[in-house]
Amino acid sequence: MGKPLRIRVTRSARRHRIGNARILTAMRHAGRPTVIGNRLVYVGADDRGVELVVLAVPDNKHGGGLAVIHAVPAEWHTWR
Repeated sequence: MGKPLRIRVTRSARRHRIGNARILTAMRHAGRPTVIGNRLVYVGADDRGVELVVLAVPDNKHGGGLAVIHAVPAEWHTWR
């Protein structure tokens, strides 16, 4: 098994009062992300059963990892 992927949750990702644990759980439950440019879009349920949209990009502070830059409940998106 390979080295685990380092995921850093930025302050801006928690702007909507969604904590790190909820974001990481939603990413685990999302499965394979949708790739849009250099962004990865995860849509998955957190530990409360709330579906979240999570955006991650390559982390420029820690090479080889991801930086989560946005997380919001999916129901807030008009495209859902």
